[in-house]
Amino acid sequence: MSLYSTGTRVLASAAWAFCAFFALNLLLTGTAASVWHFLPSLALAAWAVFLLLWRPRQMVGADGHTEVNILRSHRIPFGALQAVRVAQSVSLDTTAKRIPSWGAPGAGRLGPRLGGRPGGSNRLPATAHTQAAIEAAWNAWERAEKDGAAKDRAAKDRAAGVASAGDAAQTVATCWDVGNGVVSLVLLAAVAVSVAG
Repeated sequence: MSLYSTGTRVLASAAWAFCAFFALNLLLTGTAASVWHFLPSLALAAWAVFLLLWRPRQMVGADGHTEVNILRSHRIPFGALQAVRVAQSVSLDTTAKRIPSWGAPGAGRLGPRLGGRPGGSNRLPATAHTQAAIEAAWNAWERAEKDGAAKDRAAKDRAAGVASAGDAAQTVATCWDVGNGVVSLVLLAAVAVSVAG
């Protein structure tokens, strides 16, 4: 399941519509020199919108969570996740460090929404959609781990002295997205050449 902010997706779509309009207008009415001068800048603007507004998201799976930020991705197994903090933005406390989310929907402008009956006096903060989705998958993983723990304990007793590979699978893995970095550098170089020429 992918979690992302709907507002940023709408804003990205609107920005791409403007970029497409200006690019089409430039191609239809501009000279070759003006096309060369402005089109790389429009392409860079559209790419920046993708990186900043469209790409960031959270992907929740059965065994863990992947935090996709602008140029990096963090693979967080549920065994390494300690807390999910949802306020104006979302951050994940892991055994390695706190990882901020660039694209997950937060609690809104004014903080957590209040749940319960509108007229009731016992209105408690409602769980944000992001937190509820992650916690549901996390709880399902914990139940599966508890069920499998009893079976694994008997197998480990038989193979005493053999190191477990499960601990290595519960570490946070961070990787840079080299492809997006290369595209960004190529577009920046094209803009620099078009402006200088």
